[in-house]
Amino acid sequence: MTAPDPGFAEFIETCLREASKVAIGMRGVGEATVKPSDVNQIVTETDLAIGAMLTGRIGERYPRHAILEEESGGTPGDGAVTWIVDPLDGTSNYAAGSPLYGVMMAAVGAEGVLAGGLALPAFDTVYVAESGRGATRNGHPLGPLPDTGPDRSLVAFGMDKGPPGLMAVEGRIAAALGTACLGVRMSNSVFDLCMVADGAYGAFVHRGCRIWDVAAALCVLGECGAVCTDLDGKPLDLSVPLAKADQVFEVCLASASVHPAVMTALRTVIPG
Repeated sequence: MTAPDPGFAEFIETCLREASKVAIGMRGVGEATVKPSDVNQIVTETDLAIGAMLTGRIGERYPRHAILEEESGGTPGDGAVTWIVDPLDGTSNYAAGSPLYGVMMAAVGAEGVLAGGLALPAFDTVYVAESGRGATRNGHPLGPLPDTGPDRSLVAFGMDKGPPGLMAVEGRIAAALGTACLGVRMSNSVFDLCMVADGAYGAFVHRGCRIWDVAAALCVLGECGAVCTDLDGKPLDLSVPLAKADQVFEVCLASASVHPAVMTALRTVIPG
């Protein structure tokens, strides 16, 4: 079994702090380009700069580890650990001038996520966790998620642009979640995940995530006691990360008190 390196948390926090400075410093620099493969995905010079910086730091510190970075793809390693890097989550928000964006990175071993971190540069906030060792926000321990019922819990729902039929389903999902819970919020970014970690939201639901969108969050939220599953209620499988670059993950990351109500609501509207 691969154990978390004692230095993972400190390394991740240092990297995310540096990435946050880059994101803040490069606001408004260059043009945002739509990726030909997906109209929902855009890339900025900041994505590329942060991606290069983080992969460089990982390569220097852990030269034998593999890396999967959203923009540059995969770099094989010795198979023990793979780093998953999302240099800018919520790029559309970032490019539009919204503060609801962030940076994510995680170390994944054969048994799952070993350590991970989420950064909200505009809020000067970094969340870090190691498997079995708890989670922190700006160095302060995060407590367990609140035992708040769904009727008093906000739920984050992320959705991307798509054809009319898909958007109709997404609209029905949002309505079902809003009916089952206190209300729906959506930044469609790591900001929503951080609000779950803070206990401000009871759940995060998304049907179009990639591995770099969820790896770090699984560790941070899992260490806070969240239930992290796909939309069938099954655990998320992040094994062999380099082979999952193109896989779409449908996720529900929620407090234990909210997860059942969210799953029940989803079953009423998602086609079987």
